Amino acid sequence: MPAQPKNWPQHLPYHPLPIRSKGLTPRQVETLTQKRPGEPFLAADQTPVPSPLVKITSIDDPSHPACGQHGLFATRHLKPGSFILLYVGTVHASSGPDVEESDYDLWLDRDAGLAIDAAKGGNEARFINDYRGVAERPNAEFREVWSQRAGQRCMAVFVLPVGSGPNAKSAPTRRGIAKGQEILVSYGKGFWGHR
Repeated sequence: MPAQPKNWPQHLPYHPLPIRSKGLTPRQVETLTQKRPGEPFLAADQTPVPSPLVKITSIDDPSHPACGQHGLFATRHLKPGSFILLYVGTVHASSGPDVEESDYDLWLDRDAGLAIDAAKGGNEARFINDYRGVAERPNAEFREVWSQRAGQRCMAVFVLPVGSGPNAKSAPTRRGIAKGQEILVSYGKGFWGHR
């Protein structure tokens, strides 16, 4: 059994690597396990488990939209554009009888009908909150990568690079993510459109 990060909920399985749903078609597995040209490559030593770069923290600020839940915070300064951690959960077909509505589900490959869901188990990345109501803009983003440790395409979380996102010349984008700062992404309009 892998070591769990501090503050990991005991009722939830911790997964060091993505789990593949049994409902994936052979074509989807083939797509998942073939590295595409130019796809960013993460060596196994870049994805330690648990991640030393982040910590799960309870949120008790009443003005925070996730008050009473958890957030993910940097344990050290994270430079602009740097890799933080993989988003781990169950890789599944985006349609079919075993697909459930989930707040932890995101696309991995729309064309192949592949998504990844961390509702019933995952890693620290499942605690990343949306920036709305917390900050003016996100400080991190999701990107597809090839993970040597997982032996497949994965979704990863990166610090926003300098000159990206709205108000690209803002100081927060130039500095990266400070130690102790919450890691925040944009869940996207599709997520909020369902609410």
